[in-house]
Amino acid sequence: MKKAICICLSLFLLFGLSGCKKEEPLSELETIQKQLAEMEGYYCTATLTRTSNKGETTYETKQYAKSTGEYRLELTSPENVAGNYTIFDGKRICQYNPRLDSKLIKDVPESQHRNELFLGQFIKNYMQSEGVGVEASALDESKCIVLEAVIPGTDSNLATEKLWVDRETFLPKRFVLYDTDGNERYRLDFGEFIYNPEFQEDLFKIEE
Repeated sequence: MKKAICICLSLFLLFGLSGCKKEEPLSELETIQKQLAEMEGYYCTATLTRTSNKGETTYETKQYAKSTGEYRLELTSPENVAGNYTIFDGKRICQYNPRLDSKLIKDVPESQHRNELFLGQFIKNYMQSEGVGVEASALDESKCIVLEAVIPGTDSNLATEKLWVDRETFLPKRFVLYDTDGNERYRLDFGEFIYNPEFQEDLFKIEE
């Protein structure tokens, strides 16, 4: 009888201790990867810099984007383009110019490159890329982890991309798209960034 009691106590202690074992906390990289993978959408303000053979052009923007591909991109400066916006509802693109009070609405063929300025597409590319790079970097006063991905396709202007994510807040800080020669083509420097906001129902709606 005593032997049976001792065996039961041993089993109780064994399972009790195993049940109390704590899971290992996620690393910074794992936390960032998990947050990006589970992201359903985001809102941000960002400075967009476009580089071409004619030089640099800079815009202040607001972005609203879903991981399913829908997006709304608003230009807030410079003054000559402030108020312009582009909406993609999943099938069509609408471009609006308030100075002309006109909308251009058109169906668009399936193309991932129309979404390359948005993080949903970066996440897809990152997950599919082989031998993707991960590194640590200093950006301004923050310390970041940098994720790198290959952009599929044959467009020489869009070959690779990098995303800088703050190691403390886990918020994106910078996003850069490079050509095949490693030159910057587009750079987004994020200001405010909100994961999974509640979007208004008509935010991505295209009205005729």
